[in-house]
Formats: sequence, structure tokens, C-alpha cells
Amino acid sequence: MPKEKTQGNVTVQSQNDNATQRVPENEKKGFCSIAFVAAGYCICMSGLYTGAAMGFGMNFKEAILAVIVGNVILSVYGGLIGAAGAREGVSTSMLARHTFGREGSKVIGILLAAVMAGWYAVQVGFFGSTMSALFPNGGIITSQYVAAFWGGILMMVTAYMGYKGLNILSYIAVPSIAILSVVGVCVAVKGSGGWNAIMNLVPPKPMTISASIVAIVGSFAGGAAAQSDITRYAKDAKTSWLGTVFGYLIANTFVILAGYLITAATGESDPPVAFLAMGLGVAALLILILAQWTTNDNNLYTASLGLSNCLPFSKHKIVVVTGVLATIVGAMGLADYFTAWLNILGVALPPVAGVIICDYYFLKGMKYEYGAGTVYCKVNAWAFISMIGGMVIGFTVHWGIASINSLAASVVLHLVLMKTLGRGNSGIIGEETEV
Repeated sequence: MPKEKTQGNVTVQSQNDNATQRVPENEKKGFCSIAFVAAGYCICMSGLYTGAAMGFGMNFKEAILAVIVGNVILSVYGGLIGAAGAREGVSTSMLARHTFGREGSKVIGILLAAVMAGWYAVQVGFFGSTMSALFPNGGIITSQYVAAFWGGILMMVTAYMGYKGLNILSYIAVPSIAILSVVGVCVAVKGSGGWNAIMNLVPPKPMTISASIVAIVGSFAGGAAAQSDITRYAKDAKTSWLGTVFGYLIANTFVILAGYLITAATGESDPPVAFLAMGLGVAALLILILAQWTTNDNNLYTASLGLSNCLPFSKHKIVVVTGVLATIVGAMGLADYFTAWLNILGVALPPVAGVIICDYYFLKGMKYEYGAGTVYCKVNAWAFISMIGGMVIGFTVHWGIASINSLAASVVLHLVLMKTLGRGNSGIIGEETEV
């Protein structure tokens, strides 16, 4: 890690969004800031589509139960890794330095970057194709590849600005999306005959509550592993917990139920198309842009933090290069060819979080050190064995929720391995001192 150099009252690292150091106390944020950024990350088009799928498969009471259970799981999971990031003031890839070793954490940083940058490219392509489908007469500006390109560049701007950019956008986008969604729900419900009609709807394609919970948790299991990338700016663990819970249990619940109600009321499986059918074209456009933007800039932000832990370049340069490459890939439609691989890699992220949670809360007494003179091992072999073991459980056990199975398995494996085979520094390879 480069030594901190002071320029007036601003450090070089602070200008680099504190990518490879603890967030200074004077830059820590309160509940509103953390909650809005967390909510912005959760409010995305995939939430509306998850709700839309549930609209065809279950009644309203079942949908509420599934959404609450799914988001409670995400709140606890994301809350644990997020609180660790808040207490230490560092990102997930920085937390991994103590868990996986200084060199081992570079593998984790690359894994995070590969998954999040890949999803950034996929979402850019999705943005372009959806914009083209919604506004076929919009000219070249809404054509698939052009819309994907300018959408990708737009999303890159706030990631470049760092946490400050995410914060500003979230303060604008979260209330806007909430208001527009409420308007859409009210129009849809009124047009369908009112709340009694909604409550008495019989789903045409039955969907179990457990299947819905799996879909809800699975869609954000990867992102929750990087919750500390947001909450490292929280002023304390309590603020981190409250912000995380607000993001998942309030914002994510709201957006999924909005998708459910709009679909249940209109019978249209595509929420933006439903908005257009109801004469809310401007709302459809704004929700599409803002919902994609607030989530995808977080994807790129996390990718850049992961790479900052590995590469000797500033976070801003990493954001630009990674963002442009991912935008080109997404705009060309190439990302669609590796979506399946990204889903597979997504099962690898919960075990990363599981091993860190185990190490931080059960083995290290919630205390990590950073800065000049800090000694790390180079590689903790048991951490990687626990992570891989968790992945195997996630892929092979076909009961419950794969991402949660892999998370829980990695926690148990790491605790057992470190308490037994890891005694006396067995499996702890090398030593490296931070300068």
C-alpha cells in the first residue's frame, strides 16, 4: 500500500476514494447516506422482474411472506460483512487481506472484479436492448448498441466519482423511483378493479414460496458479499446495520412488490412495457435509466475496489479502463455469452464472505490492523480450502438456497479447519509487512 501523503487537509488516498486504506473518521457518513446508497444498489430492474414473475405464480399474501423472508436473509448476510467493513473502514477485498493473506487477497479482488465487471457488461447490454424495445421510434439514440454505449458511459460517471457519486445519485434516484413506482401501482390497481380484485387473483402459473425466496436471495447473494464496499463509509456498525436493513428489507421489498402488483394488475410480464401501456412512458424511461444506473455503478465501483487491491494504479484509472472495456463488451452483446458463467461465479462470492465473517467474528475478535507495519501472511491455505469447500456444497446440495448453503458451509469449514489443523500456523504461508 502506498504511504499516505498529505496535501493540505486532503490525503492522496482520500482523493483515491480510500481504495486501499481505512476511511478517515472525518469522512464517515450517517444513516441517511448509507441507507440511500444501499437502497440505490438494491433498486434495480431485476427486482421488478422478480416481482413480475411472482405476480404470475402466487397470491399477494404469499408474495409478501416470500419477499420478507428473502430480504431478512439478505439483511443478516449483508449486515454481517457490512458491519465488519464499517468497523474497520475498509472494503471486502481489504478485509480479505487478513483472512486470505496479502497475496491471497489479490485472488479475491480479481474474483470480485470479474463477477461485478461482468455483470456491469451484462446490464449495459440489457439496458440497450430494453431501451430499443421500449422506444423503437426514438431514432439512433435509442437503438440497441448506441443506447447500450451511452448508458454504460453514464453509469461509469458516478463510479468514477466514488462513494460521493453513488451518494448524490442515490439521493436523486431512490425517491424518484419510489414515487414513479407508487404512481404506476396506483394506476394499475385502479385499472384492474381495485385492491379486492388484486387480493382475489388466482395465479395462472403456481410458484412456491420457497422458490420465490431462492430467487430473491440468489439475485443479490453476490452483491451482499461486497456490502462492506458501501458500509465502510458508515460511522459505526449500528449505522451499517440500519443502512443495510433499509436497503434490503425496505427498498428491495418495495421494488419487488411494485413489480408484483403492476404485473398482477395488468397481466403484463414486462414492467416497463406495462408502464407504457398505462400511458406512463416518461415513468418507464426514468425508472429504466435510474434503476439500472444506481445498481450498475455499484457493480463497477466494487470491481474497481477489487482491482485496486491488486494493481498499482489509481482507482479512477481502473474505473475508466474497466468501465470502457465492459461497456464495449456489453454494447456489442458479447456479455450474453458468459451470463451462465457469471451465475456460476456468483455462487463463489458467498463463501468468500463466509470465510471473512468466520475469521473476523469468531477467530480474530472483531479486530483487524491496517497501515504501515501491519504484518499479514502471504496466503492462508485453509481460507481457500474453506471457500472451495463452500462452493462445492453450493453446487452439489440441491436443498434450500445454493448461495446460503455455500455461505454457511464456508463458515463452518473455516472455523473447524483453523481450530484444528490451523494451530501453530500450519497452512499459513509466508509473511509480508505493509510499508
